[in-house]
Amino acid sequence: MARNGFFGVRNSHFAICTDEDEFTYERPVHMAGTVEISMEPSVETGTSHADNEVWLEEQQDNGGSGTMSFYDTEGTPENRQLIADLVGYTIAEDGRTILSANKKPKKFAFMCEQPGHVLGRRRCLLMCQLSKPSQTLTTNSDTPEITQLDYPFTWKPIVPPGGNADDRTSGYDSFTGLADYDTFFDAVNLDGLLEKKPGTDDEPTQSEDGGE
Repeated sequence: MARNGFFGVRNSHFAICTDEDEFTYERPVHMAGTVEISMEPSVETGTSHADNEVWLEEQQDNGGSGTMSFYDTEGTPENRQLIADLVGYTIAEDGRTILSANKKPKKFAFMCEQPGHVLGRRRCLLMCQLSKPSQTLTTNSDTPEITQLDYPFTWKPIVPPGGNADDRTSGYDSFTGLADYDTFFDAVNLDGLLEKKPGTDDEPTQSEDGGE
């Protein structure tokens, strides 16, 4: 079996959520210049003891947080408008960016890709929120450095339409060779998030008339 390993990051896309109840999204928009995406899951475990032993142990996935780092999110009017929507800025009629303090940022799905030696991976986090960027401005020296923009972000699990609390999910991954890999960035796809494996208790059963 060929050994695989993932490396690098590219193909960052943002898809603004237009309805947080129905989970509808705009078409994903590519953002060039990805430097780094750090993601730290937030998983809480609660343990109860009784009769001198562990009585119950429950785990809850609360999503997570991280940082998105880019070299250029403002090089085009379209990118400036997208980032303004995501962090809560305003684009004035004359094109200037107003660093608004109280405007609500829009939620979004985030997509990116990690190439691999054998298989590549593409990931979609379904419900994210971006914070205003941090950056360090330094004087040029012998080797000029491009200013990096660091955007703190969070994501949280959702319950897909038609699902219940047991179906909570943060998103989905696809891999080289799967049917949706080549079209992964065309749209946010919630199809199949409720699909159950054959043999589970939730497998569809036949109705009384013999049909499914």
